[in-house]
Amino acid sequence: MKKILTLMSLAFATVGFLQAQGVQLTVDQYQEMKLTGTLPAEYNVTYSTLAPPKVQPANEAKRGGGGTGGNCNCWIEPDNTYTLALAPNDDGSSSQITLPFQFNLYGDLYSTCYVNNNGNVSFQTPFGTYSSAAFPNSNFKMVAPFWADVDTRNGGGTVKYKLTSNALYVNWTDVGYYNQQTDKICSFQLIISDGTNTDVGIGSTVSFCYKDMTWTTGSASGGTNGFGGTPATVGANRGNGVDYIQFGRFDHAGTDYDGPFGANDGISWLDNKNFVFTTAVSTQNIPPIASSTSLCDTVNVCVNELVNLDVNFLSPEPDQLTTASYTIVPPLNATITEINTSPANTANLNLQFIPLVSDTGYHVITYTATDDGVPPLTSSVSVVIRIFYTPAPPPIITGDTIACAGQGVLLTATGGYEHYEWANGFNGETILVGPGTYYVEASTGACILVSNSIVVTEAPTPAPVIDGVLFNCGGDPAVLSTTQPYTGYAWSNGSQDPSISVGTGTYSVTVTNEFGCDGTSASVNVLSANTPTAFFTGDPNGNVFPGTTVVYTDQSNGNGGNITNWSWSTDSLGGGSGTTFTATFDTPGTYPITLTVTTADGCTHTYTYSQIVIPVEIIIPNVFSPNNDGKNDALVFEGVQYYQNTALSVFNRWGQEVFTSTNYKNTWRPSKDTPDGTYYYVLKLNTGKEYTGHVTLLR
Repeated sequence: MKKILTLMSLAFATVGFLQAQGVQLTVDQYQEMKLTGTLPAEYNVTYSTLAPPKVQPANEAKRGGGGTGGNCNCWIEPDNTYTLALAPNDDGSSSQITLPFQFNLYGDLYSTCYVNNNGNVSFQTPFGTYSSAAFPNSNFKMVAPFWADVDTRNGGGTVKYKLTSNALYVNWTDVGYYNQQTDKICSFQLIISDGTNTDVGIGSTVSFCYKDMTWTTGSASGGTNGFGGTPATVGANRGNGVDYIQFGRFDHAGTDYDGPFGANDGISWLDNKNFVFTTAVSTQNIPPIASSTSLCDTVNVCVNELVNLDVNFLSPEPDQLTTASYTIVPPLNATITEINTSPANTANLNLQFIPLVSDTGYHVITYTATDDGVPPLTSSVSVVIRIFYTPAPPPIITGDTIACAGQGVLLTATGGYEHYEWANGFNGETILVGPGTYYVEASTGACILVSNSIVVTEAPTPAPVIDGVLFNCGGDPAVLSTTQPYTGYAWSNGSQDPSISVGTGTYSVTVTNEFGCDGTSASVNVLSANTPTAFFTGDPNGNVFPGTTVVYTDQSNGNGGNITNWSWSTDSLGGGSGTTFTATFDTPGTYPITLTVTTADGCTHTYTYSQIVIPVEIIIPNVFSPNNDGKNDALVFEGVQYYQNTALSVFNRWGQEVFTSTNYKNTWRPSKDTPDGTYYYVLKLNTGKEYTGHVTLLR
């Protein structure tokens, strides 16, 4: 853990050694011990003496004025009248500075001081202590606009000061933090006076002014990337454990603030703040202290300009409550929107209004704050508001109010102004924005005119999904559509219809929803393949007799596809695969032989051939009964159905022909007019074989 140090200043570029308690250290040794947390407590360091600065004439002119939009600038930019207080260093202090006036620190009068690198001015002794403490504290006599581990090495900013007859000005500009980190920087200013300096304000002795503040803690104080660890302290401390003022302690990013004595606060709350107060008292009952960016002596604004005045009143004592109020003389005709958080330990008073033409001229706003101390004390601050008339109308924003996700919309303000600054910080007449609320401030001369507000909302990006049968056989086209309807379509094949009929290929669609937002689907692959034609032949071919073995050979056509699978099946003889199938037939009958072929595309076709096994002999009937009982109703010669072109002639007993057929199929059913009796037949097979005999018809 890094120890608290007391450094008697240094300009490291000219220091030959550091010594404390009889111990000599080089600068490198000092840094090594600081880095490892092994420095002894109360370490005093010898320092070199810089030439004292020239005392500048007292600033008798009021600062402020010329502000726009109700904002002032308390920052005084160091110029050639300033002196470098410290060369680039860590934990250094200036040589003793002789003040041309007496500074009253809660009853103790000082005419000398030290500018310490670590964000404070001390009295009687310099301090290099880099881990700050809360106030009140018995060890440190200092005024601290930002007590933290400032490190100006490695391009880490400058610490400059100047003297006038009634004030000391000190600016820490763009300073980094330990150990030589400049990814985040802070800029802050301190002025101490005898109460007669107009930059501080007559009757006040201290002014704190801040620009952009982005870090709080160095790594030797437990910080990580500029935050955490020991918080930075803002305030003033007499060193007697009683008299002090504390504005807050800061250890993280953000703008949160709950008063001087609550939880640690967000460093960005200090941005552009100005604290003006007096230390020429020795009591703990201190009146409320005003803090604002709007405490100029004159604020110039214009008709139709949005004026936003924000003032904080801090109660310096813990648990005190302050109540804030205001008056405007003469009153404004414009409507004033007031947000007032009082009573509170830190009371905030926010006024917003847009001046009317009838408000042109001067108005005095007096802010008044009263605490509940014993006795109650009151602070008042007056600000002059000068309202100018300008004939220019406020800008008007036009543009689409619906932004497609990830795309944004263009907003345009009416033209003719010198400068545009949008609510998101962008400049120009036209900007590209996403969802949010936007307005623009347009400058014309000394006036800033505020436009209407426009709210841009985000519309969903469509995510179309293509639906349809992506694979089919037979060469039929695929019909593609989306799973939900849209207002517009742009298919990859050029079609703008809700659905398309396509062949083999890769397809996608870009759709437009009702908000005008576009979205593109994933691509789909369509395959429309031809169906193969299954076919085979047998060897021997045609009808066979029992005991015959037939080899069936594939003769299928892929029709442009590649046949990759053959499947053979029969009802009773099993199945097989490959391009041939062999079967042996032992019993007369009809046997369906089926071949199913499949192409590489997955298309199939089936062909079935009925293999007829012809019996060797025909079985001759001796009787049949055509009585329509479903049994033996026809003259059946068992086996004749396997022979083609079989001729049959039937005769009665008198030799008269009663039936004839040139291709008999066992289908003769005598009518009821045909009498029972004995009939003679002649059956001739196509093989030339002939059967003759008689049969009895019996009903």
